[in-house]
Amino acid sequence: MGISTFDHVVRLLSIVFAVAVIVRIVQQRLFAPPLPSFACMLGIVLLRDLIVSVPSYDSHAYAVAWEATLPALLIAQIWAGLDTLRAVACVYPKFGKFALKLFLTCLAITIGACCLSLPFELRRLISGETLLRSWFLLQRSVDGWISGTLILVAIFLARFPAPAKQPPRNLVLHTLLLSLYFSGYSVLFMAENLAPLGGVVLMERAAFVLIVALYAAWAVCLSKEGERHEPWPQIDVIVLKSVGSTAS
Repeated sequence: MGISTFDHVVRLLSIVFAVAVIVRIVQQRLFAPPLPSFACMLGIVLLRDLIVSVPSYDSHAYAVAWEATLPALLIAQIWAGLDTLRAVACVYPKFGKFALKLFLTCLAITIGACCLSLPFELRRLISGETLLRSWFLLQRSVDGWISGTLILVAIFLARFPAPAKQPPRNLVLHTLLLSLYFSGYSVLFMAENLAPLGGVVLMERAAFVLIVALYAAWAVCLSKEGERHEPWPQIDVIVLKSVGSTAS
């Protein structure tokens, strides 16, 4: 079965907006980490899309091209995730070695959570399409580990005393969008492994729509001003004193 018109349109939009994100980063000179590594990841995504678009979608050659290009994509994704964590750690310079312990703890928790569905996925892995489903499982694992670690770190830091200055708006936005990006792919490939091949078409379409929306958000919301470390808003002490006097 080939690709529907809707799928063609959504995939074309994903390419257009991915290019728009790269252009935005270069045009605005948004070279503060982690955006350069993210731009490189998008470049590999686009190159991979170009390679897999050559053979017919329902051919064996398409599956071979998809599998052969996946390792490069996963390496780029891991780099983008690690670079984001490093940028987050730089916002809290006093963390020191604690940052590494925090990241490893969050990663360990995420790996444990991802293993909960592993017995069910392995049944499909044994039943057939072993090689393809092994790649699905690998991508689900990598994307799930990255997204889970980013989310847990963000939750912890939200409860932690604020840094001296506000985190750059670009970093906050990028961390949020990247978490959603990898979460979407992780859920999709988990569903792919739990269902027969071709049995989650609606979820695939929903995942692609999500990716297009995230690319659009990156392309529109990233800005040069978003790289600045703005001071926290200061509360006027005089106003507080006057309020206290009125209350007394």
